[in-house]
Amino acid sequence: MDKLDFVINYIESGEKPETEENLGVECEHLILKEDGRAVGYFDNGGTQDIFNDLVKNQGFEPHIEEGKILSCKKGEFSISTEPGGQIEFSSKQKRCVKTIEAGILDFYDLILPEIDKYGNGLYTVPFQPVSRIEDYEILPKERYYAMFDYFKKHGKLSHLMMKGTTSLQCSIDFHNEKDYSRKYGMATRLTNILYTLFDNVAFKENRPLDIYTYRAKIWENTDPARTGVLERAFRPDFSYKDYANKVLATDAIFTLEQGEFKRFDGTIGEAIGYDFDLEKLEHLLTMVFFDVRTKKFIEIRMIDSLPWPYNVGAVALINNIFYNDDNLDRMWNLLGDMTYKEHLRSREEIYKKGPQAKLMGKKISRWGEEILSALDVNDYDRKALQKIVPLMEGNTLRNKQLEIYSRTYNVKEAIEINSVKTVPHTPMKDLKTGC
Repeated sequence: MDKLDFVINYIESGEKPETEENLGVECEHLILKEDGRAVGYFDNGGTQDIFNDLVKNQGFEPHIEEGKILSCKKGEFSISTEPGGQIEFSSKQKRCVKTIEAGILDFYDLILPEIDKYGNGLYTVPFQPVSRIEDYEILPKERYYAMFDYFKKHGKLSHLMMKGTTSLQCSIDFHNEKDYSRKYGMATRLTNILYTLFDNVAFKENRPLDIYTYRAKIWENTDPARTGVLERAFRPDFSYKDYANKVLATDAIFTLEQGEFKRFDGTIGEAIGYDFDLEKLEHLLTMVFFDVRTKKFIEIRMIDSLPWPYNVGAVALINNIFYNDDNLDRMWNLLGDMTYKEHLRSREEIYKKGPQAKLMGKKISRWGEEILSALDVNDYDRKALQKIVPLMEGNTLRNKQLEIYSRTYNVKEAIEINSVKTVPHTPMKDLKTGC
């Protein structure tokens, strides 16, 4: 077996029968002070304090690295942190949107009391709205130091990505290589649409931004070799091999040796070596940040962090596009002719025009309307999708915040639409099985 086969076999091992398809969701958040400034990992009421309190008060199990608590778990819930002290929630993959929604709201019930007692708040803003990135520390973790040093030479906005951004990521399963190609290819074609219609970044350093889809711009200026989209994904014969070849040729930055992260000056292919260590491969696959990423599943990474119920609506959108063959066929009829060249042209336009930018001759906002109209959905998901109709029509949360700011001239008031609150709901453990 060679390195290419090793990566291909790993991806192939993620294939699942259609009856076992599930959705995975990761929701990232910022902890902010009362005036909107950042709360760093080490600050009073920062991620370190919150994790310790969850362990002490609510029975979470801590995960310690280099003497620091960097994540904790309880049952199906996992809570971790990112380089800038962001808080990420994930749970075991589920098939039903209603179960995912219950899990997210259960998480809020658990964590909000711990954050509130410090006088801070939990927010779904996708970029630090008030503080400068330089004003708080990166987590003292060797992996993050290695990444930070590398990216300083490979992307002028990479430090913003590591310390300041949050997103909503969805993962989907595939049952064979053909299904993988269809889903990966469609997710790639949706990149500019999802970035634009779920744009939720309105401010930077306490001032309005004059650029749309700022998180996309940050990723574009992080490291072009490991971000953006794969040109070959616009071909009808896109394959496991295509993805594996791209990964193997990408710089590794670090590798994993005997359970410890080590800086590595070479490609991922060189870092894999010839011991074919699965744990090492799994870590190396996280060092590419394509808008659509492959592990044993497909990660869709373009959606900004969103408040409830918009986050649930976005999950329902992904569910109904990719887990209904008729819907996926309709999406290919709508967007299948898109080219890589048109994707790049449109990307530059969305930074300037947002939902009014054009893709294949139509405004992005129009594409949102047509996508919703094309989907055949169940009753529960229909209710969730109704919540994002304004967003899909181009009335984004970014624009909503700027409208509030135009009246108040107060960034903190404008971002309050992203303040996380508890919502009465049926806990996930009490839901009946089935969708």
